[in-house]
Amino acid sequence: MASFNSQKLKRIFAALPGDAPFAVAVSGGGDSMALLHLALNWQGSPHGLVALTVDHALRQGSAAEARQVKRWCDDLGVEHHTLKWRHDPITSGLQAKARKARYDLMSAWCVKHGIGILLTAHTAEDQAETVFMRLQRTNSKRSLAAIWPETQWNDLRVLRPLLNEQRIALRNYLTGLRQEWIEDPSNDNEKFERVRIRKSAPAASLAQQAAAAQRHVLAIETKAKVWCDKYLTIAAFGMISFPPARFQTQKPEVADAILCRVIDLAGGTPPDAARRHRFIAWLQESAESPAQLRRTMGGALFAKRKREVIAAREPARIDAKPVKLVAGRSVIWDGRFQVSGPAASSIVLAIDNKLLKSNDEIPAFVRAGWPLVMQRGKLLATPLAQFHPTAKITFIKK
Repeated sequence: MASFNSQKLKRIFAALPGDAPFAVAVSGGGDSMALLHLALNWQGSPHGLVALTVDHALRQGSAAEARQVKRWCDDLGVEHHTLKWRHDPITSGLQAKARKARYDLMSAWCVKHGIGILLTAHTAEDQAETVFMRLQRTNSKRSLAAIWPETQWNDLRVLRPLLNEQRIALRNYLTGLRQEWIEDPSNDNEKFERVRIRKSAPAASLAQQAAAAQRHVLAIETKAKVWCDKYLTIAAFGMISFPPARFQTQKPEVADAILCRVIDLAGGTPPDAARRHRFIAWLQESAESPAQLRRTMGGALFAKRKREVIAAREPARIDAKPVKLVAGRSVIWDGRFQVSGPAASSIVLAIDNKLLKSNDEIPAFVRAGWPLVMQRGKLLATPLAQFHPTAKITFIKK
């Protein structure tokens, strides 16, 4: 227990605001039970701390284990909730699907109850195992960065404060507290790749390799951010533009980070690395080249001109069904715009809308991907203009 003194606890939980409520993912295993006790020790009281257990309902005994975790939490005075995954029979990709369901359930609960932070108990061994698995497939620094200390999941901050801690130290800590934990039988099932790798005892230096890869990725992201802040123009109506000459001089990794940023701003989702790299090669060609001057990538449409590249949402990828608006309430449309309007109004996609006037300064494909607020055939708002006091369209990408 001496190894987790107040100074070390302060370092472990340095990213956690002292006055913010937070949740801890607690399966009942040794790692998560140790995290719960450490968080409780660091905070000094159970106030503002919630334990969440996901019952995946994948094997007999899972419900009983969740009840045991609740009893342990009750003994500690910690609020506890069990979230059950309801699903059809799963025949493939079990661990990936279970992971997504687990995070979806916990993030939905946290957002609903005003909690913005979730702690999970990934350890140095988890990091090493992840790097070892990825080394079998790639040498990409972004992939080898593996498990990050902080990520986002559905608007929830996910923190992993134990990434530098060894599993044996956590179990010794629990033993000193006389706290039991549950051993998940799936941790010994060799049909799962991670279990096979765990038994092969990957070197602890793999965790250090992940840390080095993360530093490399962060350096690339910083360079890309500096470039974007300087050269990207983000219009309030959803158009992104940048000078091709400045993009053509960027090194591949920086260019890739820039491209991902532009696709995200345009409302798309970056595809796999191989497709992105081919697209970068096209972007870095001169506009005088006979190659096609307009292409799509990940739900965004790019148009090359001599002095600028323009990107916006690909209209064909937008759900064209009208969305009814309720007076006094706004909705997020296509993940890009916040829209509100009066009673009996609707959001419609601008494609081929004859009420929308042409604009020589804004390409037609950009305007085709706009939301419009309409009421009984009358245009109330566009991303450029507001014709009704309660109809408003705001671009929310930053």
